[in-house]
Amino acid sequence: MSAVAARTHSQTHQAGRHLAVAEALLRGIPAKLKGAQTYIEVGEHDAQVMVAAKGAWMIADIDKFTALTCSRVILVHIATDSHHFYIAEGDKLRAEVRTRHMQFLEQVGGVRPRNPDSKNTVIKPDHVASWRDQWQLLT
Repeated sequence: MSAVAARTHSQTHQAGRHLAVAEALLRGIPAKLKGAQTYIEVGEHDAQVMVAAKGAWMIADIDKFTALTCSRVILVHIATDSHHFYIAEGDKLRAEVRTRHMQFLEQVGGVRPRNPDSKNTVIKPDHVASWRDQWQLLT
């Protein structure tokens, strides 16, 4: 019997996209994968899907993230024994993320202390609690 390898980041992300499509379908909202990596088509919207399995959604580049124009973002949190969905209006979510990022920079004197060139930021579940299960945003 061979050992099962740990899942990759890509596998986790793809599973999250499939979970979002499945959940929408189970709620009676038409949905399907769109493209190979990031988006799904759900209801009348193209939605960006972001997946977290370790408690927060990591954003590698705040500028690229806030420049996106997708009308909806689905944040999928995959926990050991369950999964949760946060459905957000894209513009509002991106504005909230930018505001939190700027507040962080102000708290640390305007420059990231360990890596001044980093554009990383994070979305924590408590940042998006009000968006949990807001599936009506996709109809």
